[in-house]
Amino acid sequence: MTRRLLDRFPTLDPAAINASELAAIVYEEGASVDHLIAFFADELQTAWRRVGGIVHLPDDEEPPSRDVTLVDLVVGDRWRQLHARHSQAEAVAATRRILAAIEARVDLVIVPRFGAAEIDGGGHADAFGTLAAFGLPVLTAVLREDVEAWLRFTGGIGTLLACRLRVVRAWWQETDDRRQKLLARQNARSGNVVPLLPSF
Repeated sequence: MTRRLLDRFPTLDPAAINASELAAIVYEEGASVDHLIAFFADELQTAWRRVGGIVHLPDDEEPPSRDVTLVDLVVGDRWRQLHARHSQAEAVAATRRILAAIEARVDLVIVPRFGAAEIDGGGHADAFGTLAAFGLPVLTAVLREDVEAWLRFTGGIGTLLACRLRVVRAWWQETDDRRQKLLARQNARSGNVVPLLPSF
């Protein structure tokens, strides 16, 4: 039974979580969601945006390898692991890398999957609540057959995205615009605004 995010983190105020900032790309088995996420992350970094978390590098080998290459987007480390299988120690280490995005003050955090491990309460399940508590936008991927489990986990909070680059771009543009406007208002209230004209 999937334990809800708000049950795992009882101090989280659901009203404080912006549903559009917890986004999951819904993909079918065999879809190139890794290509999409890796390309999108690279696109943002090329535009000098700070992206944290982990991506799976697409496997273009024929036949496909049983291993997957993972990349830590904050420090750039790469490592290999057996596809879709990892020990609890590996999961904890990877989650620690994902949460390093908080200290790095990134614009977006990528959690590579919400899958079987997370549904069982392991994997990166706790990362979602911690990131939400810090108000960071999160992008993940979920198999269509696991969408119901994702909705149970989030308590219905969040946004589902089609597995299309243009859809992910549009989601990010809207999310980023809203956050930039909010930051501008906060800065204006705190007086941290540089005047456009000198005052005499």
